[in-house]
Amino acid sequence: IMRMPVFHNNRVYVTVGGDIWWGKNEAWLKCIDATKEGDITATGQLWSYPLVDHCCSTPSLYNGMVFTADCGGFVHCVDAATGKALWRHEAGGDIWASTLVADGKVYVPTRRRNLVVLAAEKAERLLGTVILDSPMNGTATAANGTLYVATMRKLYAASIGGK
Repeated sequence: IMRMPVFHNNRVYVTVGGDIWWGKNEAWLKCIDATKEGDITATGQLWSYPLVDHCCSTPSLYNGMVFTADCGGFVHCVDAATGKALWRHEAGGDIWASTLVADGKVYVPTRRRNLVVLAAEKAERLLGTVILDSPMNGTATAANGTLYVATMRKLYAASIGGK
């Protein structure tokens, strides 16, 4: 496990597996029942969704959907209740950051300088791609109507949410 698990409605959502240094590319987004006790290895998993490549992304939850990204450059949208894939978007570059959902949008920084913006909806809809000055390793952050994105060279800030 390379990123943080997310707890919501007695469920834990976590990305697991994959290790590029050991040649293990299989990874999954998993949902675990947090009401169980003891060793729940065999009984706690509610669903498992396979990712394309290893993963460094903490999942984002929004309106019954789970968003995550894998290092192979794919953004995934999965039904939070069932683990069923809703869509998968190719972002055009490796993704080491986590997804951020803010203002009904999914923000995904890539290692190829692309900040991909998708609608946080059950149908895939690309809202735009912004090419910045250098690769991004970290997750975008939103606060007080402003989106902050750090590249390897600069920190960008932009208004979101009509403010």
